[in-house]
Amino acid sequence: MKIIGKKDIKADSSLAEEIARRSGENVFLCYQCRKCASGCPNRKFMDSTITELMRYVQLGMVDEAMKKNTIWYCLSCHTCSVRCPEDIDIPRVVDTLRILVEEKNIKADDNHSRLFNRLWMTIIKYLGRGYEVGLVGALNLLSGKPFKDLPLGFKMIKKGKLKLLPSIKKPFSMMKMFSRARKLKK
Repeated sequence: MKIIGKKDIKADSSLAEEIARRSGENVFLCYQCRKCASGCPNRKFMDSTITELMRYVQLGMVDEAMKKNTIWYCLSCHTCSVRCPEDIDIPRVVDTLRILVEEKNIKADDNHSRLFNRLWMTIIKYLGRGYEVGLVGALNLLSGKPFKDLPLGFKMIKKGKLKLLPSIKKPFSMMKMFSRARKLKK
């Protein structure tokens, strides 16, 4: 685990309690075995490991838990949960942290991953499935680099790896699901 600083850290369980209330997951069950971090396929892109994230939540270190890119780079692949000896659903904890960041409008130290997440969910909501060309195009446009992936995109379209137009699968049922989730939130 990284040493944050020489300041005195006082444990505050309010963040862990909020996560437990919203997700049903008890982060205090984590005893830092590091099995989650050792199996994470996206670990090399994260500022801190999932193990460190769980400790930050346990100690109530809100800035470290919510402002780093770890919650945005989590793939929700459940590799960590499968390896966890305490059966903690870590992607559910990460999703809860993402929701809290959005609700509290916390500025994260990330590389447009929050924007990526919002665009991805919007595309899923309205198209019923992922649309890579639209996602990358919108992300590059909104992040100020509209031509960033254009050469690679053309090559992939030419080879048939990407479709120029989206495939739409049951968008109305997906929008209905998002609507029900919003009502449950209230």
